[in-house]
Amino acid sequence: MQTKKILCLLLGLLLLFSFACKDSDGGDNSGKADNLGNSDGESETTQDPMYTDDLPERNYGGEIFNILGWEQPMGSSDLVFEEQTGDIINDSIYLANRAVEGRFNVEFKQLTAPISDAPQFVKRAITSGDNAYDFALVLDRDALTLAMEGEYFYSMDKLPYVNLDKLYWDQQLKNDMTIENVLYFTYGANMLSAMDYICLLIYNKEMAAEMELESIYDLVREGKWTIDKMYEMAAAVTADLDGNGTMTKDDRFGIHCWSHTYYPSFWEAEGIGLIAKNENDVPHFNVPGNQKLFDLFERLYGYAMSGVQYESDKGDKLFDNGRALFQDQYLVALGGGAAALEFDYGVIPYPTMAEKNPGSPYSARLALGCPIIVPVLAEAERASIIMEALACEYQKKVIPNYYEIATKVKGTRDEESIEILDMLTQNRFLDFGDTFWTWEVRAKYVEIFDNKTNDFQSVTDKIAGNVEKVIENAINVFREANNG
Repeated sequence: MQTKKILCLLLGLLLLFSFACKDSDGGDNSGKADNLGNSDGESETTQDPMYTDDLPERNYGGEIFNILGWEQPMGSSDLVFEEQTGDIINDSIYLANRAVEGRFNVEFKQLTAPISDAPQFVKRAITSGDNAYDFALVLDRDALTLAMEGEYFYSMDKLPYVNLDKLYWDQQLKNDMTIENVLYFTYGANMLSAMDYICLLIYNKEMAAEMELESIYDLVREGKWTIDKMYEMAAAVTADLDGNGTMTKDDRFGIHCWSHTYYPSFWEAEGIGLIAKNENDVPHFNVPGNQKLFDLFERLYGYAMSGVQYESDKGDKLFDNGRALFQDQYLVALGGGAAALEFDYGVIPYPTMAEKNPGSPYSARLALGCPIIVPVLAEAERASIIMEALACEYQKKVIPNYYEIATKVKGTRDEESIEILDMLTQNRFLDFGDTFWTWEVRAKYVEIFDNKTNDFQSVTDKIAGNVEKVIENAINVFREANNG
């Protein structure tokens, strides 16, 4: 009963009762329902100011609002849908967009560019004095590079009607992403990539039950979900199924993982960034002398050599075929291939080295994101009003459906996985050394596991000078580009 009450409370928080966001006619949406089954009924938090956008009334007279998207959307990054198709995410985005269009009398028009070329499209437009885009979608590392190259888009403090204290803006990420207290871009509920690329683990519930393993959900709630416990379970299920004395993909492993997703998720679950920030909000290389991080490297390396995990891309389908207990995954994949599995699976966080206090949340790595930026020739007031309204409206219409799709197993809603996802999305962790400077930093440490050479110290010594120089140059360029 206690677990049921906790789940009910968490689900209530998940929905966030953001039904307080105004609809297209400025009303409060009370009692209305759309064709996705969302009911905007009354609740005790309907008037909670943290879930209300508080925007002024505006009528833009049917103006076109130009949005630069991508020719081949990645994950849930498509920003504009022209019609309802029956796909729940497609249709919920469609309805959210229509509500904002109707409320402010604008018309969204999506223009497209190749993913890698989007920053150049923005630069070219600004350089030529062309107010071509009100919004532009870019990769996080490309947005950072663009910010270094000049004032091509507004920093968040220059968007007057964006209120980052509202809970449809991620409160942790906005702090993780500042540089010298300037927030160039961040993530709201209308930027679903910050959901898509949350890293988590999935596990085979049926295998765990057959092997009589402890309840992982209980371990998480009790703060006892540790790396040692995870590998203890992995060892218990690992077996040479064909009896030939050699472990291959035809045998059963405790863990099936891809190194570039798997290993960084452990240090970020600990809240450790390869690049951290000092008291002046200036990034610095955080590996030299970081004993906790080296202890984690050593423990992970030892377990990697233990024979209970199979490292490859997902093409081998060990987990899909019931031959792995755990698999690393992005959240976006749960609504795709994972949903078609023929066995029950659960969603769990990455474990930590030490136990936590009961009820303490576990963190989740955000591997990448695709923020929406506002080019500097766009009208800041109008763009910020639309940005704020979309973030609030997506929280109401899109996010609940996103969770619903991600946690359905064989057509059944998985309440325990929703509990975990709620925790992870509220505790996302972003590391500059994993996202913005991935090739200079994160890739070097993942290669150690790939190469099966336990040389964390020597790699750190080798790259430290270059990493520090890259960071120093970046900070100097930021200062010159944005303050000079």
